[in-house]
Formats: sequence, C-alpha cells, structure tokens
Amino acid sequence: MTRDPQKRRTPAQIRAGNLRLGLVLLAVVVGFFVAAVVKQVYFPGH
Repeated sequence: MTRDPQKRRTPAQIRAGNLRLGLVLLAVVVGFFVAAVVKQVYFPGH
C-alpha cells in the first residue's frame, strides 16, 4: 500500500481537514447537549 509522493497533502490541506473534523465533532457535541436540554425541558423526568 504505497502512496504516490505526488499526491501528498500540504500542511495547509492537513490543517483544513483538521479544522473540518473539529467543526463536525463540535457540531455533534452541541447537538447532543441541545437534545439533552430539550428533553429535560419538554419531557421532565418522573
């Protein structure tokens, strides 16, 4: 499984990919907490 050296990602591309991944993970975490708050507010426990 050799990689073509011509297709290596530049540091800028790696940073952009890391930023994108970070934003996706942040969106997942925010969505989780929003769902938890909505559940608490609209569906209070017993």
